[in-house]
Amino acid sequence: MTMAAAAASIFRPNAFYEDRSVEAAYLALQGYLTDHYPAVAHDILDIAPASAERQALLATQLRESGAAVDPAVLASAALLAQVTLDRDPDAAEAVFLTQAELQQALDAINTQLEKK
Repeated sequence: MTMAAAAASIFRPNAFYEDRSVEAAYLALQGYLTDHYPAVAHDILDIAPASAERQALLATQLRESGAAVDPAVLASAALLAQVTLDRDPDAAEAVFLTQAELQQALDAINTQLEKK
C-alpha cells in the first residue's frame, strides 16, 4: 500500500511543486529492492499503481523473497509512508486507500520494526 500511494504521488504532474521527498524515498526503496531482492519486481507499480492485482503481486513477491521482514526494507517503507502522509496525503486516495489506512500501514510497519 505504501509503495502504491507513493507511486501515485510522484506521477502527478505539477511544474511548480519542488519538494521531491516522496520521490526520493520511493526511489531509495526501489533501489534497495533492486540491489538486494532481484526477484521482486520493484518497478511493478510504475504503471497503474492503483491496480489491486499489481499490489497483490508485489506483496507476494516481498513476502516470498524475505524482503517483507528485512529491517532495511521496513525502515524504508516506514519513511516512505510518513513522507507520503506528510507531503501528499491525497495520494492514498489515488490508489483507493484512505489516509487512515495508509496511517494504519505505517503503524503496522513501525510495530514490526519495534519487534526487531
